[in-house]
Amino acid sequence: MAWFTKVDLEELAGSRSFSRGQGYVEAVVNVRDLPNGVVATVHGSDEYQVRLYDTGGDLDGECDCPYGEEGNFCKHCVAVGLRLLNRSSVTGAAGTGGSSPEEGAVDVHAFLSTLDHSELVELVWAQVSEDPALYQRMLLRAIAGAQTVDLSLLVRQVENLAVDWLQYGEEETYAEGADAVVAALAGLLPGHAEQVRPLLQRALELLGQAARRSEDHCGAALGSAAEAWDVFLAACEEAPPDPVGLGTWFAEFRLTGVDILDMSITDVAELLGTDGLDAYWNALDSARRANHDNWTVRSLREEMIKATGDVDMLVACYAEDLSTPDRYVLIARLLREHERPAEAVEWLERGRAEAGRFGHRTGPLVDLLIELYPEAGRTGDVMVLHWERFRAEASVDSYRRLREFILATDPQRWPQRCEEALDLLRTRATGGGAGNAWNAGEVYLRVLLSEDRDEAAWEMLDQVRCEESTRLAVVGRRAATHPAEALKIYLPALENAVARANNADYEWAADLLVTLKDVFRRSGEDHGAEVARLKVAHSRKRNFMAALRQRGL
Repeated sequence: MAWFTKVDLEELAGSRSFSRGQGYVEAVVNVRDLPNGVVATVHGSDEYQVRLYDTGGDLDGECDCPYGEEGNFCKHCVAVGLRLLNRSSVTGAAGTGGSSPEEGAVDVHAFLSTLDHSELVELVWAQVSEDPALYQRMLLRAIAGAQTVDLSLLVRQVENLAVDWLQYGEEETYAEGADAVVAALAGLLPGHAEQVRPLLQRALELLGQAARRSEDHCGAALGSAAEAWDVFLAACEEAPPDPVGLGTWFAEFRLTGVDILDMSITDVAELLGTDGLDAYWNALDSARRANHDNWTVRSLREEMIKATGDVDMLVACYAEDLSTPDRYVLIARLLREHERPAEAVEWLERGRAEAGRFGHRTGPLVDLLIELYPEAGRTGDVMVLHWERFRAEASVDSYRRLREFILATDPQRWPQRCEEALDLLRTRATGGGAGNAWNAGEVYLRVLLSEDRDEAAWEMLDQVRCEESTRLAVVGRRAATHPAEALKIYLPALENAVARANNADYEWAADLLVTLKDVFRRSGEDHGAEVARLKVAHSRKRNFMAALRQRGL
């Protein structure tokens, strides 16, 4: 009998996938037994391969459909399981797959042990002749196990890793073949390290190309490349290559766009030595002269300089690209880290001088200057920075930072600065002045509320553009002193929310109705009448009615 039940299937799949799987039972074909379960094909929107496992009496399964590849026990697994249970109910046994020895399963392993050597060879050869993947594995083992290694055969196996494109679903199979090639090359170490090393270099190049030419991008080819890199380093340890040649190759390898592995110049620094590192640097420098703006070249040069620990050289390298304010920040942080704050400030001020070219992207640069200026006793300059940032951004955050700084350092100055800041925000919110932004009204109202200038916020409410949440926040403040005026805005907002006909708005509207009880009372209006009106107007919206009932309305 099968080693699982329908209950097991539903628990693994969940009720939804179990229910859907019942409709796919007739789509299950080609069920084949395995020592620890079964494998089958299921025809759905595509053709999927399913395998069910007997793991010590427990059920497990996998499928190559998109949902199954995420690790889920999918509807196709359910279908195969139900097909197997149906087979069990008809025959009284699940066959060899999924049945235990005491239930009469045939022990194939024991049977094979009774065959003599020649019979086993013929049996395996018959399978190898029909299975290209198995033939490839056996071929590689035969090459690696031969008394005399035929390098021409290994070269051919490595060159077979070249591909023009890997279609979706092909990368894992490709990687399995690549792993076998790498394992065969690894098996020749340490005795044949000199001959294997260039083959591993070529394998790395081809695997890197394959990873970039795959529709899957599942990482399988990269995994094979990472293994090849480890074996290559081991081969280099056994038979050190020419340092200059290795340095040149390593630079070219990383510059061709296949620098996708977790590798670094530090991995090969000892192998390269001074001559090899010079060759590596010269290759990078030649590439920089040929294409000054190449990001890969720049990042590799920066990586090497970091490894040397030469701060001035790294600053010079960073300074080759000053196209964004972040580059100035990068240089300043490096200098600050090495206790050179004065130079860090100089670089940041150079970047600040370019602020017009960068637009509003200088926030991190200004933040670092604000940190560094006090260390140099330039508190007044910090004030200037905060004010310039506020003028440039006119945001709630820049206003908050300006306010906090002035109150912490010169609180008597805040009233005047506050008025100046509010005047600037009001001008922009009403459409005047440079730098007017789409959210200027939103910012102005939120800042007024933060300063408890509720009356001013109310007066501006119909003159500026703002988010609904901010509009209602202003109305909420108004409700405390003028409930009737607040209701004139609350009630249309209620209607609009219910009209949008979604559960989130129903819940919001019902919550607001509860909150408005006191506002109705203080305005002399009838809260119950408004609730009754809404119930009549929206009686067919069952979820809204339910939300009202849940709140006792």
